[in-house]
Amino acid sequence: MLQRTVNLKIEEVYPKLKAVLIEKGYKVITEEPPKQISLKQGSLWGALPKTAKKNVYINLEPVDDSTRIRCSSKLAADWKNITIIGCALAFVLVGVCVWMATDLATFLITRQPSFWSWLVSMGSNVDSIEAQAFVNLTWGLAGFLSIIIVLEVAIVFYVHSKIDAFTEEALCQLS
Repeated sequence: MLQRTVNLKIEEVYPKLKAVLIEKGYKVITEEPPKQISLKQGSLWGALPKTAKKNVYINLEPVDDSTRIRCSSKLAADWKNITIIGCALAFVLVGVCVWMATDLATFLITRQPSFWSWLVSMGSNVDSIEAQAFVNLTWGLAGFLSIIIVLEVAIVFYVHSKIDAFTEEALCQLS
């Protein structure tokens, strides 16, 4: 949770804060002037803390002649769901690719028909060079998808750890 106190009365802070946030691309979801405002910011395809889709909740509280601003940000549910679904599908495809590559590699050694052997054989003929190229391609695809999963997980952790950074920038403009 982000917290900041500004030396302005709550009635002055609210419109300034709202204007700064709207200027930075935030869209108001709900508001209860001058105490609360909920906003959304970012894109479903964003991969950085500044661009990832998030919901921001801001509470304003008068403290003497100042105002305490409390902000909390959460990644939007649809952003998290797309990430989870994408990683799950990539994981399933990695499993299929590994299964296919090991099955075909075993077929090339044993010449015993297997689940995926029909991909590299025409009747009883097998072109070993093309079949090995297909095995290598399948291993390469599994490796590529694994790297994508690791990158996506790293992006989620990075975005989650820095989610308040863009809102903090906006709050600095109030001073």
